[in-house]
Amino acid sequence: MKFPENAFYVKPYNIENGLFSLCEDEYYHATKVLRLGIGDTIVLIDGKSTGYFGVIDQLKKKTLSGTIKKVVSNLGENKNTICIFPGLFKKSRFEILLEKATELGVKEIHPIIMERSIVSSINMDRCNKILISAAKQSRRSFFPILHEPKRLDILLEKNKTCNYHACHLEAKQNLSIQKSRHAYSFNIIIGPEGGFSDQELHLMEDSGVLFFNLGKRRLRSETAAIASIVLFNEMEELK
Repeated sequence: MKFPENAFYVKPYNIENGLFSLCEDEYYHATKVLRLGIGDTIVLIDGKSTGYFGVIDQLKKKTLSGTIKKVVSNLGENKNTICIFPGLFKKSRFEILLEKATELGVKEIHPIIMERSIVSSINMDRCNKILISAAKQSRRSFFPILHEPKRLDILLEKNKTCNYHACHLEAKQNLSIQKSRHAYSFNIIIGPEGGFSDQELHLMEDSGVLFFNLGKRRLRSETAAIASIVLFNEMEELK
C-alpha cells in the first residue's frame, strides 16, 4: 500500500466512528495538487499527536471523506521533549528556524525579546501556518506550540524550575559534557543575531542556566538553534 509523501491535517472533530473528512483547503491540496481520488490511500495528522492511515471513499464539492484503516499514536514524534527559546531575529531567518525546528521534533517555541533583538514581535498566524505546513511535510502528528514573545527576565521568573541550557560561543563546556542519559526534557536558549548582552548573561548565570558551546565558529542564530536541537535529539539515541 503506497501512501503520498505528505500528510494532511484532519481536524479532531472530523474523525468519528472510523471515518474522516477533510476541510476545503486540504481537499484542494489532495485532489487538485496531488490528484488523489477514490480508492487512494492517505496519511492524516490531527496536530494533537495522533496519526491516521486511511482510504478515500467519497469526493464531493469541496469535501473529501473516507475510512480510517489504522491509528498511530505519536506518529513521527520523538521520545524527548525539546523546547526552544530563541531570541527574536530577522523574519526570514526566524521562519527557517520554525520550519526546521518542527521537522526536528521540537514541542514548544518560546520567542524571547532580548536587548540585541532587531524585532520585537512576530506574525503569529503566519508562523503557525509555517509550523503546520512543516508538520504535514514531515508526517509529524503534533503541531509545535508557539508562544507570544516575552522578555528574558519574565521568562526566567515564571519558569524557575525549568532546566535551561544556553548556547554561547564563549562557554567553557561543549554539549557532550552535559549529556545525561536520564533526561527527557530540554529547554534550549538561543541568542539573537548580536548574541547575548552582558546583562543577559549575568541574569542567566544567576538563574542557574547551563551554558554550552558548539565549537569555535560564530554561527548564525538559526544555525545554532538547529545544531543544538540535533545534538539534544541524539541524547534520545543514547538511552
